[in-house]
Amino acid sequence: MIVIEYYLKESTILKKRYRVVEPLGKGGFGLTYKCMDLHRGEFAAIKEFFPRGSERGDALEVIPGSADLREAYYDKLSSFSEEFRIISTISDIHVVKVLDFFTENNTAYYVMEFISGMNLKDYGKHNGRLDQKRSFEIIDDILKGVASIHESGYIHGDLKPTNVMLTDDGKIKVMDFGAACLKDTFYSYEASKVVSMSYACPEKFFASSTPELSWDIYSVGGILYFLLSGIDPIPATDRVRGIPLELSMISRKPKAIIEKSMALVATRRFRDTAHFRKAINGRLFL
Repeated sequence: MIVIEYYLKESTILKKRYRVVEPLGKGGFGLTYKCMDLHRGEFAAIKEFFPRGSERGDALEVIPGSADLREAYYDKLSSFSEEFRIISTISDIHVVKVLDFFTENNTAYYVMEFISGMNLKDYGKHNGRLDQKRSFEIIDDILKGVASIHESGYIHGDLKPTNVMLTDDGKIKVMDFGAACLKDTFYSYEASKVVSMSYACPEKFFASSTPELSWDIYSVGGILYFLLSGIDPIPATDRVRGIPLELSMISRKPKAIIEKSMALVATRRFRDTAHFRKAINGRLFL
């Protein structure tokens, strides 16, 4: 059981419909709970907007930690609402499904399907390095989900092992769209919501750049590296300074795929998820 004073207490009722069962975890912008949907009689996962620096009032309301944080709080709340809107446009069995959105307690919540399983980071910790066959199967399913995201006009922007769930029955679910953005829009590093050092491509560290599909391609390559090696890849900021990615433990074919997907120059990566999938399925010569 996770115990943090700012989590909603067990049995708290939200929207007169959802009963909090237990906390599931936290991120930079929110807290996630396992809840019972009293209308449908099944579990759901609910993400509550609760950014760092916030506090919980006596009446459960979420309060910016100081007056200086108030404007930023409501700006981020708008982004949280956008996160729900983005996920709701995507319908794919490999992407977490959202079910509801509501405001309450001076904050916002969105409801997702409850996924019984573990994220790939935890799966790797429990099972160690995976073999090539299983790693390619997982990556292929991730790429199917990412393809749907790209077809909707978005870049996920924060693909990494903790943001991919492996269900108890072996299915892959891409989740956490807190860094998602429209393709070909302006991006500023200083204004970015999330940058995961080991899985972010070099372009995300530029003062400004334009989001491209290749950003997600780089990150999926990083996930493949993690599955096969059991460790996070070194950050792109180190690689551009000449520190090489350690690949000695990885066999020839996956090594070539990782080198291409994680190329420091974006134009040298797979141009889309379809070409990435062809490579892991043996239909593209590298």
